[in-house]
Amino acid sequence: MFDKLPDLIDPVYSAQHNKQFVARVNQARFPRLKEQLVSAENDVEVNVQFYYHKQFKMHAFDLQLKTVFVLECQRSLKPFDYPVTSSVTGVFVESAALAEDLPSEVEVYELLEEKISLIELIEDELLLNIPLAAINDQSEMAYDNQLEDEEASLEVDELEKKENPFAVLQGLKNNPN
Repeated sequence: MFDKLPDLIDPVYSAQHNKQFVARVNQARFPRLKEQLVSAENDVEVNVQFYYHKQFKMHAFDLQLKTVFVLECQRSLKPFDYPVTSSVTGVFVESAALAEDLPSEVEVYELLEEKISLIELIEDELLLNIPLAAINDQSEMAYDNQLEDEEASLEVDELEKKENPFAVLQGLKNNPN
């Protein structure tokens, strides 16, 4: 496995030469991702293969990512491990109009420059895997609902003690005279 992942690559050249990059990259190398995590000490396993997609007739890539995010649980406010595995197939186009006929599961990347940042491409995919509200299924709220339960039982007791305003009508209904 390579220890280093190139930052800038030429995706057309890489696709023409069937380049593959396999690496382990620390999460701390991704600045936008690092802001979203409690801890950015884990590594991201990256496997990206560039090739020419014969069916779409475009330069394409397959990207596989595997890592573990350390997120803050929104229920307990404690950190927890969130495993992530992601696979993406993408194509590079010069204009978005060229990608209209592609299936929805294929990601489209418009080439505005000759070279792209592989690190930013990977970081974008990692950011898409962060849940909107991270909740650990095994966590519990550190919230005691005892006071509300006592207040609710007092309200029920008070309602039971009050006379029913329709009791007089019920008595008239039962006694016709």
